[in-house]
Amino acid sequence: MIKLLKIERKKINLKTQFISMIIMNVIVLLLSVFTSTLLADPSSEMNPTGIAFQLTTSELALLITRAVLIVWQAVLIVQIIIEEYKTKTITVLFTYPYSKKQLILVKFLLVFLLTATFAVFSTLFQEVSTYLLSQRLAFVTFASESLGSLLIVLISNICLGFLPLFIGMKNSSVIATIVSSLVIVVIGSNSQASPTGLLGIPIVSLFLGAVSVLLMVVTYRSMLIKEI
Repeated sequence: MIKLLKIERKKINLKTQFISMIIMNVIVLLLSVFTSTLLADPSSEMNPTGIAFQLTTSELALLITRAVLIVWQAVLIVQIIIEEYKTKTITVLFTYPYSKKQLILVKFLLVFLLTATFAVFSTLFQEVSTYLLSQRLAFVTFASESLGSLLIVLISNICLGFLPLFIGMKNSSVIATIVSSLVIVVIGSNSQASPTGLLGIPIVSLFLGAVSVLLMVVTYRSMLIKEI
């Protein structure tokens, strides 16, 4: 399995992914600082109600990061799974001395590991950066979150990120995979229930993640019997 995982990993340019991840995090940080500064000013045109913005810079950064990572994960799913089914190049893998179950599970595992790495790095980057900036800049605000809450939301969101796979595999559609991830982002970022969005609420995130895991199992079983 380890050897197969290494083979699959070579299909992804990790250097490019890492550079893109750093750039994404810098943009998210700058956007969070800029947005929170404007909305925190009661006289700002972007805050016509005159009420101070309740979402801290760190919370806003994590909200945007979680949204970006779901789309990022969908892109990984397209590259590692959907595209191979769409172009039928996955049939080459079936000639390897591995079972179909192993081949599919390794792809799932690769998506999970890459997304988890990106998520952990991005969360640490945003938390540390906003904290350091808050010590020097008065308009940058930081609110600490419990490690348990962060882990629950992080893992649940990664599981939720597999939902586009269920939708995309229906017709081996790249567009359906990406669009469904955007829909999840829009719904999950809804701030009616919480300033940090639905995905920021541990119990809600955990429930959505559990549902996604069930659908992922359904997808896995359908992939085992799917004709190429």
